[in-house]
Amino acid sequence: MTELKAAVAEIAEQFAVSQEKLQQGVDLFIELADRGLASDEDVHGLPMIPTYVNTIPTGSERGIYLAADLGGTNFRVCSVTLAGDHTFKLVQSKNPIPVDLMSGSGEELFSYLASKVASFVTEHHEAKETDEKSKFKLGFTFSFPVTQSSLNSGTLLRWTKGFDIPDLVGKDIVSVFQGQLDKQNVPVDVVALANDTVGTLLSRAYSSGAVAGGKQGDTLIGAIFGTGTNGAYPEDIDNIKKLPADVVKSLKAKGVTQMVVNTEWGSFDNKLQVLPNSKYDVAVDALTSNKGYHMFEKRVSGMFLGEILRQILIDFHQKGLILRQYPTFDKLPHRLRTPWELDSEVLSLMEIDDSSSLKATELTLKQNLRLPTTEEERLAIQDLTRAISKRAAYLAAIPLAGILVKTGAFEKGVHKEIDVGVDGSVVEFYPGFRAMMRDALALTQIGDKGERRLHINIAKDGSGVGAALCALDGA
Repeated sequence: MTELKAAVAEIAEQFAVSQEKLQQGVDLFIELADRGLASDEDVHGLPMIPTYVNTIPTGSERGIYLAADLGGTNFRVCSVTLAGDHTFKLVQSKNPIPVDLMSGSGEELFSYLASKVASFVTEHHEAKETDEKSKFKLGFTFSFPVTQSSLNSGTLLRWTKGFDIPDLVGKDIVSVFQGQLDKQNVPVDVVALANDTVGTLLSRAYSSGAVAGGKQGDTLIGAIFGTGTNGAYPEDIDNIKKLPADVVKSLKAKGVTQMVVNTEWGSFDNKLQVLPNSKYDVAVDALTSNKGYHMFEKRVSGMFLGEILRQILIDFHQKGLILRQYPTFDKLPHRLRTPWELDSEVLSLMEIDDSSSLKATELTLKQNLRLPTTEEERLAIQDLTRAISKRAAYLAAIPLAGILVKTGAFEKGVHKEIDVGVDGSVVEFYPGFRAMMRDALALTQIGDKGERRLHINIAKDGSGVGAALCALDGA
């Protein structure tokens, strides 16, 4: 075995997630979830945020609602027409967020967002709909950690995903947005602060009746595995101990028994009790603006998979195992030296390359990183890619199994089928990710039987349709 092969094998072994680790992870997830539902005292714990969304759609809802989505590098505005038969029509526009606005002032960012809503309304909805009485109801998907005290208010806890605008931390995001909309005379009321994960749950529940052959079980979880990762599920109000007593009382008076909880599971196991922590994970964490937080996300989500691989390649180069034509780090291609330049899309192409001598990988690395490679190097890089993605998919099973066990989902009926709505580029497009996640689920406490009763379906457009469904809850 060559030195390079031995080094790759060592990393593959280091990145493997055993059945024991999976089950320990599930136990820890349940413990941290219970703690997070009881109080917000543990800053390193699972936030378990009550969303004040109390209704899961049935598919019979109707009307026109707007949705806006700030989830990462793009700002999307949509108009959703719910037809009442599990189907909907969607019109949307997508606007890139200028890089300087990601670290400018709050006013600059939200002024820009309001202007995009204004031009969307002007383009897609005639003036007849814009008088004061019939303002559009908008659900705002804001995919960053917030504390909600009602459906249409939320205080920003901290930024993630490369945003860093200190003057908005601690502010009510809805009132900042509404203020800018009013300033620009846009006929829109922000009636619900949605989270893309909550939206994924609602969107899947609304459209699941449209699945061929009727319902595939109750939709219990909405999950995102994309740039970031998160999950939401309906929890019994009695279990959300941190809800103020008067809130619980008034909800119960209305006959409400459940509330959707946004787990913010990107923050699962920030203390690294169970999660693997290689030196490459440490290096990636050091490059982020939220060091020590979102440790689960930093091992599972698309934004980080490429950077983990880049760190390994740099390390292997320093050890003289690969890319020997470059004598020093400074001589390496610029893109390989630059953090975050290696995209998970590149990994997905290498993951499934079965061409002779891995010619497709050769081309991908040349195009994306300006990096010429030998066949031996490409085989090594493919093996490393597969170790990283398999670890991510296996870890991704932990919170899903945790919620299934915690809620006793499978115990509520002998033949009960459970539906999970998922969204995000990794789970939708990364080759084999869902299959590997299912392999891992079967190894958790739910076992083979539970895994077979689980349907994992892509929830189309959780952040658009889902936010519109939140607006309906707030209308």
